Amino acid sequence: MLEIIHHVLPEAFFDVLKTVPLLLVVYALLYYIENRLTNTPELLSRAAQFGPVVGALAGSIPQCGFSAAASALFSAGFLAPATLVAVFLATSDEAVPIMLAGGASVQQVVLLLVVKFAIAVIGGYILRCTVFRRHKAGTDGPLEIEMGDCGCETSPVANILSHTIKTTIFLFVVLFALNMVVHGIGEERVASLMLTNSIFQPLLCAVLGLIPSCAMSVLLSELFVGGTISFGALVAGLSTGAGFGYIVLLEEKEGRHRALPVIAATFVTAVIGGTLVQLLIG
Repeated sequence: MLEIIHHVLPEAFFDVLKTVPLLLVVYALLYYIENRLTNTPELLSRAAQFGPVVGALAGSIPQCGFSAAASALFSAGFLAPATLVAVFLATSDEAVPIMLAGGASVQQVVLLLVVKFAIAVIGGYILRCTVFRRHKAGTDGPLEIEMGDCGCETSPVANILSHTIKTTIFLFVVLFALNMVVHGIGEERVASLMLTNSIFQPLLCAVLGLIPSCAMSVLLSELFVGGTISFGALVAGLSTGAGFGYIVLLEEKEGRHRALPVIAATFVTAVIGGTLVQLLIG
């Protein structure tokens, strides 16, 4: 065990160290976008009548804590369930910076965002016309909502450094754990556990995505960049990966009966969408 740790620890450290400069650049860009779009939740609530397409567009924005903000809008009655599902399906958490830092091409990242947006819009409107056809947003009162711990009140440098450090730590922990597993049980065994080349891999990754943690998007991105999971499985896992949005939905006991159908619809749509993408693209 000590021999494996001695080999894996520096390997993970230097692999992550190489990603730090790119993470800094990416988070500087995200900070700029974030502070140009600070009224996104308000705009989303006002544009709720346009439904899932607005949710998908908003979910595609790399804005901190947005899935949680969208869940709060839904709980307050400002978002219809199909629109919230679209937000969840389009959200990618830390995937974009992790994939770029890990060696994925810009084309792969763009394709990921486009495919997830398409699934969010199509799935959202299908749900709106079927499962959620009787459910609409209906609150006219004022809304006060916190976007989460995004650091928007701090200086740009502090905000960018904070996000970079947190992501770097997440990345190191996940990468170290993955390398330990790979060295401990072998690459072939890991591939078998992740159902490599199986049509059921998107289902497995969608289950992992339901875990409300940013580490899941890091894990899935690393597995894809390393060739362990398919693009379709990545899409499925990131489509259910709404982060802390699920926690906000389930926070109030009386609102859980409304939250569970949303989570179930997100999961089923993500699995179907990811499976179709795997069959068509890989």
